[in-house]
Amino acid sequence: MLRTPLRLLPLVGLAAATFASGLMTATPAAAAGQTVSLHSSSADRAALTLSPATKRELTRDRVSLKTTRPATRRGTSAYFPEKSGKWNFTNTTGNVSYSGVSRLTRGKRSIKLTSLSFQRAMKGKRSTATVTARVGKRKVTVFTLAGKVRVRVKGTQETITGFSATVGKTAAKLIDAALKRRVFKANQRLGSFALTLSSTVKSTGGGAAGTGSGTGAGPTALARPGVGLSFTPAFQSALASTGLSATPLGPAADGVLNALSGVDVPGTDGSTVTLPAAGGSSAGSAGFANGTLTGTVPLTGGLQLGSGQLAVNLTSPQLTLGTGTDGSTLSFSLDGGPEVQLFDLDTSQLEAAATPNGELSLSGLLAELSSEGAATLNQLAGQPAFTTGQPVGGLTLIVPSGSATP
Repeated sequence: MLRTPLRLLPLVGLAAATFASGLMTATPAAAAGQTVSLHSSSADRAALTLSPATKRELTRDRVSLKTTRPATRRGTSAYFPEKSGKWNFTNTTGNVSYSGVSRLTRGKRSIKLTSLSFQRAMKGKRSTATVTARVGKRKVTVFTLAGKVRVRVKGTQETITGFSATVGKTAAKLIDAALKRRVFKANQRLGSFALTLSSTVKSTGGGAAGTGSGTGAGPTALARPGVGLSFTPAFQSALASTGLSATPLGPAADGVLNALSGVDVPGTDGSTVTLPAAGGSSAGSAGFANGTLTGTVPLTGGLQLGSGQLAVNLTSPQLTLGTGTDGSTLSFSLDGGPEVQLFDLDTSQLEAAATPNGELSLSGLLAELSSEGAATLNQLAGQPAFTTGQPVGGLTLIVPSGSATP
């Protein structure tokens, strides 16, 4: 990689320069990111959950919702395994097809819903989302989806919720005709719809130093505590769409990376980085008591961020743990110079557990771009493709046993 030293502009100066150049709004290409083929895991599926009101109406009309494997039903929810699809993890759009059959039955009458497919597209700032299926012999829009979309990220997996499903007009007519009963009305609210999907990144091979695995697929226990950061598919897609890459620097490169002190951190090809804690007199201290993280932990290793023409080395990382959900950050030295507070840490979903050797494992932390981090990436990309508060990835922290507070 060609490296040209790049110093971070002051934030005010950067904002002014960006505004003057007319780049305050991201270009469509930068905003859209990349659409990738999905590689489903056993947990990837769509879920349709009937509302209590819909369940009461179906019971009154003696109508039942049933499924045929591989689709399953539990309570008022029906689950459909993911079959294939293409997805943009940056703007949450694409199409996904599902396996399994669902049936609506009333006495001896029934109608099948097969070839379920989810689609979501953006039109300007507005989005449209639908679920299509074959109802009997016709392929129609079964549900129209609306609502405020919420995305929860865990490793390379996204769960998308917030959709309210209403019945399509043609689908309602076909179902009512088959069951000889007016079961649904057009645009009747049915319940909620959610989907879970994954972006599986191919491994480049090469296990961590000293593991002898040779494949990069098995877990690797690092010798000392530290931080593991697993980038979200959306952030990886955003980097790729602007021609940027994040490359671990040693000793972080020695653990590219599966685990930190026995705690799994997925990804072996730059989608994950570990930053081991500094030892000896440089070791910091950290504590966790009553749900509160405090302390400062100097780390080793780092990241190289950039493209084929511009790159910066982020070294001398330091984790600062604030009080409650505020004041927790991950900072780096920029090309050996000033410190950049690259990530803010959201600790609201913090989970704590003891490791086999008595150290404290803290997970559930979410790294988000700080204002300085977003400015640095935008300067490297030459366009405002990144924003303050943008989710970057999940973070795992191993606190030395001597620093853990009961």
